[in-house]
Amino acid sequence: MDIEGKCCTIHTFGGIIFGYLANYIYLMGLGIFSGIVTLLFLFFGAVIFGHITAKIFGEKCLNQKQWFSCGLLPFYLVAIIVWILKYNNII
Repeated sequence: MDIEGKCCTIHTFGGIIFGYLANYIYLMGLGIFSGIVTLLFLFFGAVIFGHITAKIFGEKCLNQKQWFSCGLLPFYLVAIIVWILKYNNII
C-alpha cells in the first residue's frame, strides 16, 4: 500500500473516533451554535490526525498538502456518518 493509502486509513480510524465524540459535543446544549462547534471540533480532529500521520511517516515523506488532500475527505465522510448513526442511536 502506498503512503496515501496508509494516510487515508489512519484518517478513517480518526474519523470513527471523532465522529463518535462529535455526538456528545453536539448534544452539549449550545443551542444554535452546536452544529458549528461540532464541525470545528471535527476540523481540529482532522488536523490532529494529520500531524500524527506526518509524524509516523516522516515530514519529509508526507508534507502538509499531501496529508490534507488524501486524509480530509475520508475523515469527514466517516466522521459525519458515524455522528449521524450515533445521534440516531443506531450504534
